Amino acid sequence: MATAKKEFLMDIVLVRLLLIGLLIIYHAFAIHTNSWRPPYSQFEPIAIYNWFGMLTHIAQLEAMVFISGLLLGYQTAHKPGSLNFHSCVIKKSKRILLPCIIFGIIYYILFYDLSASPITMIYRILNGCGHLWFLPMIFWCFVFTYFITTQLPPPICYIMLTASLMVAIINPLGFLPFGLGSVGNYFLYFYMGFCIKQGLIKLPSFSKQNISLALFLFATSFIAFMLVRECWQISNNLTEKIIHRTVFGSLHVLSALTAIFCLYRIANKEKVINYLKSKPVLITLSGYCYGVYIYQQFILQILYYKTSLPLQVNIYWLPWTASFITLVLSVLLCHLTLKFKWGRFLIG
Repeated sequence: MATAKKEFLMDIVLVRLLLIGLLIIYHAFAIHTNSWRPPYSQFEPIAIYNWFGMLTHIAQLEAMVFISGLLLGYQTAHKPGSLNFHSCVIKKSKRILLPCIIFGIIYYILFYDLSASPITMIYRILNGCGHLWFLPMIFWCFVFTYFITTQLPPPICYIMLTASLMVAIINPLGFLPFGLGSVGNYFLYFYMGFCIKQGLIKLPSFSKQNISLALFLFATSFIAFMLVRECWQISNNLTEKIIHRTVFGSLHVLSALTAIFCLYRIANKEKVINYLKSKPVLITLSGYCYGVYIYQQFILQILYYKTSLPLQVNIYWLPWTASFITLVLSVLLCHLTLKFKWGRFLIG
């Protein structure tokens, strides 16, 4: 069992490191994808950077949610009693919601309107300021999986996966607050990872044919996704809005699922796992990913909107420079934070 656990953690090491790197790159390029406001008034987004930024993002968050579900599924498969209210609700609220609130207060002070009413401030912090919206969403994924698994019979997994797929495509619940609205977009990937490690479903085998097909589907769905995103002008017609959301959501889900399949299958190759075992530093860095996730957007927001860096660096080099600075500072801050007991409690 010790060997199986170690090998399982190895594939998670690779996936975590890759995803946190993609997250930093995506946020650095967000000024070109229309996700963040321009860093200065004369800024002109670069078209190819828009496509590159979205390429790094199309499956990145979905894959992060997927590996969270994998870990929960693995832990509960080997320790069945660990799937309980205390571990999935109480402990996760401390692990996830408390950092969301503490770092959310700091984020609000730095980047939001301090003249807003106290109710507005509290509401925004509880929803997750900036990138911290991800934390309440992933908390609800744990909670829902706990209730589904403990209160419903095992065959329900197929029904839940089908329902989750349909919701992920359209997500009619996006208006709900406190991370609940975002659960519809991501619960499919969390629950799928959980079911895989519970042995309830199996991924297709790793073969040249399957990988080639997945890569082809990913490439075509991503290109179609970008064309729909940029070229489809939506009217006020309700039917057209529903069609657009269905097409757009389907392409996004297909891109994410095929990318996750390729990434996870490659991460489980024996050569990859053996290489990671020979590089302890990579295992250590993978333990920093939660902290790096917390810190990276603080740093990028400061670099873009509170320093003169965007005016001093060539527009083509700006996102690359910002990515490098953010990665280094995030790792350093995480390393320093983990030296303290309170730091290990928050991001350890």
